[in-house]
Amino acid sequence: MGMHDTGMLLARLLLGVPFILWGVMKLRGGEAELIPLLAGMGFPDAKALAYLVGLCELVGGIAVVIGFPVVIASALLGVWCLVTGTISHRNDMDQLFAHVVMGGGFFGLAAAGPGSLVLF
Repeated sequence: MGMHDTGMLLARLLLGVPFILWGVMKLRGGEAELIPLLAGMGFPDAKALAYLVGLCELVGGIAVVIGFPVVIASALLGVWCLVTGTISHRNDMDQLFAHVVMGGGFFGLAAAGPGSLVLF
């Protein structure tokens, strides 16, 4: 186990665990805050979409943490961060920049790969 592999594991944990927690929170009642935002954007079934968002965040976060398939999951979560940042936080520059930074971390992880410390 080299320093590169340890660093990649740390990067996967720091990027993936928040998405696991956000996904669980949305699936356990936190979607209520998301529903008005989605309904206001014109989505017809905002509640179902809010649960889908939570499920995607949970599954994507788990995929990143375990390293499978980290390149695809990281790239998708990177795009996710940029899209949600732009749509939801365009009037809050701090949150928008936080999403851009997370997206950059995910793209960097996608480019570097998971390292050898994976669980699959």
